[in-house]
Amino acid sequence: MYSFLAPILIALTLGYLATLIARLTGTVYIPYLILLGIIVGPVLYLIRPGEAEVLFYNYIGPIGAAFVILAESSKIPRYLLKRIVKPLSMMLTFVLFVTGITTGVVLVFMLRAPVWVGFMVGAIISSTDPASVITSLRKSKVSEVPSTLLVTESVFNDPFSFLFLVTVILIFFPKNISYVQSSPFVFNNVLLYVIITQGSFPLLIAGALFGLLYFLRIKLPKDFKEYYTAMFLLFGLSAYSITLVVGGSGYMAAAIFGVLAGNFMPRDPEFESYKLFMDNISTFAAILIFVFLGASINLSILIRFMIPGVLIALILIFVIRPLAVVLAGSIDLSIKYEDLLFVGLEGTRGVFPAILAPTVLIMGDAANNILLQYWGQAIEAIVLVIVFTSLTIQPLLMGRIYRALHKDDV
Repeated sequence: MYSFLAPILIALTLGYLATLIARLTGTVYIPYLILLGIIVGPVLYLIRPGEAEVLFYNYIGPIGAAFVILAESSKIPRYLLKRIVKPLSMMLTFVLFVTGITTGVVLVFMLRAPVWVGFMVGAIISSTDPASVITSLRKSKVSEVPSTLLVTESVFNDPFSFLFLVTVILIFFPKNISYVQSSPFVFNNVLLYVIITQGSFPLLIAGALFGLLYFLRIKLPKDFKEYYTAMFLLFGLSAYSITLVVGGSGYMAAAIFGVLAGNFMPRDPEFESYKLFMDNISTFAAILIFVFLGASINLSILIRFMIPGVLIALILIFVIRPLAVVLAGSIDLSIKYEDLLFVGLEGTRGVFPAILAPTVLIMGDAANNILLQYWGQAIEAIVLVIVFTSLTIQPLLMGRIYRALHKDDV
């Protein structure tokens, strides 16, 4: 018990310290969490890296991601979704996959790494981060359309990023897919597997559980009030867990459940209390995620890949992502060019890439594969550097970039 609680308490203490530093400096607290995690992990060994890796990948990462997705997806109103449905669909498909594939190609040429390493990194870093995006938007006066597009993209692209990663694993390491996602059902066709497990299962399970929750809320309003938050969590996490059990994407199920709940449940004090609770618990989850990511890293590998990681991050931030978004906008011209460029430059990487970062290392440890273990550590280090660079640069530039692109609107 002590060995489990001690790292948690250390991480929470570091979370308070990082928040304090961020308030004093006017910056985002997440980069400080990563730095402090590295200090207490591979530098001082207050948290053992091996222990941090197990806790992070098996418990803190996936559970924390479920809470973050449930919390943020419930805040997206359907009337805004209708306004941006076309550009959003492009962001979740064209932009996500082009960004991931292009970043992977750049990595392969820069590091002379195997092709599968590039695609793995590309899939992992293809999603943007709702927590840092929303925090940055609160500090900047950004108009409704680009801010809504950024938030909705960051909430929904986590499941699509996971789908991307699953597809890459199925192509290059089909025998190892069970270490990431196991299904009691057998699908010989990769496309059929992806459609059913990443789309059909999450939609059916999340929809059915929300329908039951809504029925109970309407039919038993008085009995329901006292246990509203607990019931909401029960059904939301059940959607995530049951979908995982049948081999589907729990992240997609959580996102679907959150959107349904946020738009169709009665807007009463109980619902507002639930939203406040979820905001607090998602912040708690983000603290643990980034501290344990830093604490689990191999310091020598991190140093070896630090400069290439920074270069890849800068190319991703200022070249690949903006070009992909603008190109997608040329297909659908319903959003102004300056808004598209702003969205392209502000695709901050964060929680979800951090959660997926150790995937290849876990596969290598489980299969006792030295090649996967080495590149797994390299991928984790590169992703950490990309996330840190993104979270350091993009939130600081958000307000300035928006004002520079919208001078005529001021």
